[in-house]
Amino acid sequence: MPAVPLPIAALAAASYVAPSLVAPFFRRMMLEPRRHVRPPPLLELPVADERIDLGDGLVAWRWGEGPRVLLVHGFEGNRAQFGAVIEALVTRGFAAVALDVPAHGESAGDELTAVKFIAAIERTLERLGPVHAVVGHSMGGAMSLFSIAHRGGASRVALVSAPSSLKRELQRFARVVGLSRRGAAAFIASVEHHVGRPAADFDVRHIVGKVKMPLLLIHDQTDRQVPVAEAARAAHALPGAELMVTRGLGHNRLLADPKVVAAILDFVAAQAMTGSVSIS
Repeated sequence: MPAVPLPIAALAAASYVAPSLVAPFFRRMMLEPRRHVRPPPLLELPVADERIDLGDGLVAWRWGEGPRVLLVHGFEGNRAQFGAVIEALVTRGFAAVALDVPAHGESAGDELTAVKFIAAIERTLERLGPVHAVVGHSMGGAMSLFSIAHRGGASRVALVSAPSSLKRELQRFARVVGLSRRGAAAFIASVEHHVGRPAADFDVRHIVGKVKMPLLLIHDQTDRQVPVAEAARAAHALPGAELMVTRGLGHNRLLADPKVVAAILDFVAAQAMTGSVSIS
């Protein structure tokens, strides 16, 4: 894991003596994405067929025609990460719609909380109408699942490298930056106060029984950002979820791996081939 920059390490050290004073800094670090970050894979994208203005500064992009598949990237992610998936979907006769989540790409905003993330996905699904499938990466997968569990809008969902608990993600972040025990507690409390919801609300355990659709979970054993145990927990909690585990691809490179792309495409296409859903 990369070393923590010195200024951040110094602030983390201060959490041992003044946890409440440094907590807001780490809250902003957690919730305010850097737009210039472009995590791998950096894939080429063809010019989109349509730029979709979803209102309130939210933007999505469409490639191809056919049953719609919504693609949702994660925190500090971008639509180009789905380049291989988009190409495969369009070739198979689907319309790929990639959302720029708030504070990313061409969508407006300076911060991204779980509440804003879910609201953006719900707005997108309301505007598009029911979609055939949703493919979400990292936090985009987790928030897509929560949105669909409560509001519907998709026939099946594929989650790639997705966490199953926001509380554990906050705890993991606190460990990575080196916060003290009291500092971690103050940081999480600051996030919860700012968002207006307990982090524990966004745990997959709370949607058990509400997810009644095919689910595909894909995760890599060597993912150092979101451990594979997160996918195992979700698969255990959600009956019928299919779990695919890879090795050596980490957190992001799954989206460019041919076997992973093929698995996503087969999963997405399965129901469409039965003719039970057709959304143009």
